[in-house]
Amino acid sequence: MESINRTRPADAIQKQADLSELIARTQDSIATGIKFNRPSEAPSSWLEISSISRQSTIEDSWSSNIGRARILAQQAESTIDTMSNGTTRIRELMVLANNDTLAPQDREIIALELESFQEQFNQLTQVKDNYGGDLFYSGSPIQMRIDTNVLVTPTPTRDDVSGSVDIGGGATENLDTILTGMIDAVRSGTPTERGEQLDRAKSMTDHFSALLGRQGLTINRLDEQDLRLQESGVNTSERRRALENTDIAEAISQAQSLLINLEAAQRVYAQTATNSLIQLIG
Repeated sequence: MESINRTRPADAIQKQADLSELIARTQDSIATGIKFNRPSEAPSSWLEISSISRQSTIEDSWSSNIGRARILAQQAESTIDTMSNGTTRIRELMVLANNDTLAPQDREIIALELESFQEQFNQLTQVKDNYGGDLFYSGSPIQMRIDTNVLVTPTPTRDDVSGSVDIGGGATENLDTILTGMIDAVRSGTPTERGEQLDRAKSMTDHFSALLGRQGLTINRLDEQDLRLQESGVNTSERRRALENTDIAEAISQAQSLLINLEAAQRVYAQTATNSLIQLIG
């Protein structure tokens, strides 16, 4: 008479095979420290990890933009600060030039120093950045993405720096024109004309103070965004480790439990396989 093992369903054998495969995967996760190797082993975790990877790649590009923007912004800040210090000296010179007791040769020395500042400012407004481009661009400013729908302009345009100095009454003049007027007023102007140029000197000082303030705000914004991205990176890394890395203690406990279940299933199957059909129904 045939053994029941020849006719019984294969579910017991399949169960043992499934348990053996699960044990092997658990042991592999203990050895490698990784919970799974294929999406089918943990579909939801795999999808979340893929989403984390995509977001991390995007945030890495934002961090790179922040680093580049910070370098440009700091270089612009340093350049503007140099020009701001220059306007402080220019204002001192114009106060001195308004002294009616100055000799012509003294006024000429003041005019020569003003010409030196004019040349320096022209050079600084055309300076190159650390990447070989213009630090202060003509036309539309460069914008860099540092977050979703967030763009930052790391440097002012050339016109912002030297082309639109507010001289009051809603009027503006460029830096070169203002300095030319000062030089002419010092050399050959009347006291009234020199007094007007003293007002221009104050306008220049205020102009560069405002530029420095805006540049400082830009750098602070970049620093804050960089910190936010660093915190986001830490959080996503921790979440990825929680999804991907094996909890060794938990995995060992699970492996031991699976081994016990497999041994029990094998014993039951072995006992069943030795019984004849008559013994089972007798």
